[in-house]
Amino acid sequence: MLPPFYKNYGKRVIKTPKFYVTDPSLVCFLTRQPSPEAALRGNMGGALFEGLLISEVWKAFFNQGKRPSAFFWRSQDGTEVDLIIQAQGKLIPIEIKLTSTPSVHHLKGITSFKGLVGREAASQGILVCNTARKIDLPGNNIALPWSKFSEWLEKIVV
Repeated sequence: MLPPFYKNYGKRVIKTPKFYVTDPSLVCFLTRQPSPEAALRGNMGGALFEGLLISEVWKAFFNQGKRPSAFFWRSQDGTEVDLIIQAQGKLIPIEIKLTSTPSVHHLKGITSFKGLVGREAASQGILVCNTARKIDLPGNNIALPWSKFSEWLEKIVV
C-alpha cells in the first residue's frame, strides 16, 4: 500500500491509498500474460513497470532499517505524481513512465506538485523512464534511466 500525500494546500486531493503487487511475475500469471514481452508492451506494461520501481523504494528504505517515507499525490482533477519520497528534509516528486522519449508532457504532475508545496518540495523532480542516459529536462527536472534508480535511491535514503 502506498499512502497518499496530503496537506491542506488549498486543493482537494485523493486520500485513498494505492495498492501494488510487488511481484510482477505473479501479476502476469494472474492476468494470463502470454509472454514477458507481451506484458510490457500491452495495457499492463506501465503498471508493471511502476510497481517494480515502487518495490525498489520499499527495499531501499528497509535495507537501511527505516520505515518507508513514500507517498503518491493526486489532485481531484486527476493531476498525479506517482511517487513522493520524503528524504533529506524535502519532498522529492518522482514520475514513473515506461517511455524511451521523455518530454515536458510527462512533467505535468511534478510541476503542479512543486508549485503547490513550494519550499517543501525538492527543487529537482525525477522522471524515471526507459532512457539509456540521464537527460536534463525543463524546470530543473531530470529523466533518470530506470537502471540507475536503485543507485540514486541509495544516495538519498541515508
